[in-house]
Amino acid sequence: MPAVQILHDCCNSLSVVTMLTVPQAIQARGLYDFNGDLDNGELTFSTGETLTIVTQDIGEGWWEARNEAGQQGLIPESYVQLLEPPEPSFPPPPPPSAPVSDWNTPQTEGGDWNNDAWNSHGTESWDQEPPHAPDYTNHNSAGGVNNQGFRGGGVQQQASEEGWDDDWDDENEDNSSNSTTNTSQPNEIKPDAPETTATDKDQLPGSGNFGLSAPKREKKQMTQNSDFSKYGTVKKSFNRFSTFAKTGGDAFLMGTVSANVSESDLIKIIDTQDGPAWNYPSQPYTCAIKSPKKESKLKGLKSYIAYQLTPSFSNIQVSRRYKHFDWLHERLEAKFTCIPIPPLPDKALSAKHSSKGRYEDDFVSERMRQLQLWVDRMVRHPVISQSEVFNHFLTCTDEKGLAKWKAGKRKAEKDEYQGGKFFLTLQTPPTSLDMRDVEKRMEIFCRFVKGMDDNMRNMLQIGHDSRKKHTGPYKREFQKIGGSFKQLAETFNLDSAAHSQNLTAAIDYTGDTYNEIGDMYEKQPREDLDYMLEVLFEYKGMLSTYPDVLKLHEGAIGKAKECERLKDEGRMPESDVAAVIQRADVISFGTLAEMNHFQRERVADYKEMMQKFLHGQIKFYRDITQKLESALQKYENA
Repeated sequence: MPAVQILHDCCNSLSVVTMLTVPQAIQARGLYDFNGDLDNGELTFSTGETLTIVTQDIGEGWWEARNEAGQQGLIPESYVQLLEPPEPSFPPPPPPSAPVSDWNTPQTEGGDWNNDAWNSHGTESWDQEPPHAPDYTNHNSAGGVNNQGFRGGGVQQQASEEGWDDDWDDENEDNSSNSTTNTSQPNEIKPDAPETTATDKDQLPGSGNFGLSAPKREKKQMTQNSDFSKYGTVKKSFNRFSTFAKTGGDAFLMGTVSANVSESDLIKIIDTQDGPAWNYPSQPYTCAIKSPKKESKLKGLKSYIAYQLTPSFSNIQVSRRYKHFDWLHERLEAKFTCIPIPPLPDKALSAKHSSKGRYEDDFVSERMRQLQLWVDRMVRHPVISQSEVFNHFLTCTDEKGLAKWKAGKRKAEKDEYQGGKFFLTLQTPPTSLDMRDVEKRMEIFCRFVKGMDDNMRNMLQIGHDSRKKHTGPYKREFQKIGGSFKQLAETFNLDSAAHSQNLTAAIDYTGDTYNEIGDMYEKQPREDLDYMLEVLFEYKGMLSTYPDVLKLHEGAIGKAKECERLKDEGRMPESDVAAVIQRADVISFGTLAEMNHFQRERVADYKEMMQKFLHGQIKFYRDITQKLESALQKYENA
C-alpha cells in the first residue's frame, strides 16, 4: 500500500477516535439575572444568556463559567439550567477496522469505571420554590470554636497505633502532598500562595500548613436532573418508607416479628404537657473536638487529618478522621428511623472563602469547628447520645486494640434493631393515640417545617446580602463622607489664622471618625450576623432531612388505615387490626417525641441567636454614637 494512502487512513482513524472521545462542552442558560461581585470573582449574566460551564466542583452551590465574550467567573448553580448537548447534524463516520490481535500479547485491564459513586446520589427536593443564590457559610476561623472545658483529672492521651483503622475505604481520603503536587486538574481553582509564615502556635506537627496541600476535590458528573447534597453528607436516593418496609417495617406493623429486647436497649417515651417526649438522661455530657494534626499511613503515602475528641464523662482522648464521622452518620441514619440526622459539614470547603495565604490552616480549622457543632447537636439528643454506636465512636481507643474497634464496628453494622425494627425498642406510654388527632398534628408540623424551610432560605439570602453590603457599599459610603470632610479640612488648612485652626482640626477629626465607622461596618458581621447565619444554615440542613421522616410516618398511618378498611370489608379480623393500630401508635409516639425534641432545641437555639444578634447590634450602634459624640465635642471650642 502506498505511504500516502496509509497516512490518509491513519488520519481518518484519528479523526474518528477524536470525535468519539472528546466530550462536548457543558452549557447552561441563565434562569435569572445575576449581578456578580467582581471583587469575589463572580460573573455577571442575564436571563436567557448562554454560558459554558468550566468547573462544577467549586462547592457550596457555586460553579465556574465563561460567557460568550470570554469572561470567566463564579456563578450560583441554582440560577442556571443545564442544556442538553445538541444532536449531531450528520451521521457519525464508520469506526476504523479492528486491528488484528496478537495472541502472544497479554491483554491489558480496562480502566477504572468508578465515577465517584459516593457523589453520584441525588437528593430529592421536597419543594418547588424558585431557587436562591448559594447561602452564606461562615468560614472565619477566628470565630469562637464551641469547645467545652473540663474539670477534674487530666486528659489521658490516646496511644498511637499504626493501622488501627485500616478497615476503611481510602478511595476518598485526602491524599498526601506527594501525590497531589504535580497532578493538578486543568480547571482546578488553586489557593493563593502563602505570603507569610504561620507562627509555631498556629502550626501542627508535620511539614507545611498542617502538613497538608490543598484538599483534593473529586469531579462531579452533573446532569440536568441531578441534585447533589450541599451539606457534605452522602445522601442516598431512596424512599424512606420503602427502606422501612425492606428492613422489617411492614413485618413490625403486621406483628410478624418480635424480639426480647433487653432493658438496656429500651428507649423510653414519656407523656408530658407538650405531648410525647423522649426520656432525657439524668447526666448529660459534652464532647470537645480539638488539636487537629496531620497523620500518615502506608509509610507516608497517605496523609490525613485526625481530630482529637474528648467526652466529658471519661476525659480520654480518641482520634477520629472525617471518614469515621461519615461512617457514624451512616449508621445513625440506618438505625434511628424516626430521627432526622443532621448533615455533616462538607469534607472539602471551598477555596473561594479561604483566607489568602492560609488556605490549609483555615480549611482544617473551619471543618473542625463545624464538626464540633455537629457533635454538640448529637450529644444533646437524648436517644443518640445514649446509643451504643455513638458511645463506641466516642470511647474506643487504640489502647483497646484494633480488634475491639472492628468488633464494635461490625456490631453496629449488623445491629438487630435497625430500620423498622428500631420501633421494637420503643417503650411507649400505656395510653393509645387518637389517629385523627395525630394526623392533625402532623399536618400542622408539616406546614411548620415547610414554612420554616422557606424562612431559612429567605433569611440566609437577606443575611448574605447584608453581609456583602457591610463589607462593601456601607464601608465605602462612610469612607466617602469621611474623605470629603478630610478634603474640606485640607482646604481650610490653607487659612493659617488662629481663629480658624480649631474648626479645621474638628472637621479633620470628623473625617477620621467617618473612616473609622466605615471600618466598623466591615468588621461588624463577625460580631453578630455571622453567628445568626450559621444557626440558620445549620437548621436549613436539619430541615432538609425531615421530609423522609414525615413520609415514613405517613406511610405507616396509611397502612393502618388500609387494615381498617379490610376490617370493614370483613377481610381482616378486628383483633389483628387493633394490634396493627397499636403498633402504628408506637411509630407515632416516636415521631411525635422527635418533633417535641426538635421544637425544644429550636426555642433554645433561636433565643440564644436573637440575643447575641441584638446585643451585637446594640453595642455596634452605641459605639458609633460615642464616636459621633466625641466628634461633636471638638466643635465646642472651634
